[in-house]
Amino acid sequence: MRRTVGITAGVAAAALLGFFALSCGDSTAPTLKQYVANPTPALEQPPKTTTGTAVVTFVDEGTDIHWTMQITGVTNVTQSHIHLGSAAVASGPVIINLFLPNQPPPTGTLNGIVAEGTITNANNSSVSLDSLRVLFNNGNAYVNIHTVVNPGGEIRDQVHIVQ
Repeated sequence: MRRTVGITAGVAAAALLGFFALSCGDSTAPTLKQYVANPTPALEQPPKTTTGTAVVTFVDEGTDIHWTMQITGVTNVTQSHIHLGSAAVASGPVIINLFLPNQPPPTGTLNGIVAEGTITNANNSSVSLDSLRVLFNNGNAYVNIHTVVNPGGEIRDQVHIVQ
């Protein structure tokens, strides 16, 4: 009888420990930091009167930053970059190329996801990932989408933290 109680107690303890481990699961896992830029013509310097917009998301995965660019209603895109600079900077230097159309630019009117990629220390010589994170966290980097009509930039927004 004593042996049966011991085995039963051991099985119950193992089941309880297993349940506890499963209940912790993803809730204790670190969350990936996310950033976003929502370029619009009103944020361009000087502001533009066009109607196109974009959403560029950045997910910091630790050893790299994955990004996705969705554009809505922007015509004749020639290029897109991350620039160094605060919202007050009219035109900062390019630090990372994002979307460079390779079917002879410019494009037609774009609607949907047009590009995605991964930024790593190995594929980007302009700025380290640690420095890029500092720029994103402090509001000192912006996404700019350039077109034929507005070669200096048609839509723009600062990169900012989502979570």
